[in-house]
Amino acid sequence: MTTTRSSNKTTKVSSRASAKPTRQAQLRKLLARKSGASIAQIQKAFGWQPHTARAAISAQRKSGCVIVRSETDKGSVYRIVEEGGTP
Repeated sequence: MTTTRSSNKTTKVSSRASAKPTRQAQLRKLLARKSGASIAQIQKAFGWQPHTARAAISAQRKSGCVIVRSETDKGSVYRIVEEGGTP
């Protein structure tokens, strides 16, 4: 019995194009929302402890993002207002 190979050739996709976004990129996306993100929302999204979420926000600041914190009745909300000098 002979078998023929299927002509289903998979093409290589650039590893950069198919790579999963980094956690810092995902956090930047959360903080860039109009409503921003609270520490509790960041914790839930990544499974982090509160101090880890605050450290990640600090890392975003160090990378050039302008992040503001505003107080709401539900707690502090963090939001990116400018990223790398671009409004």
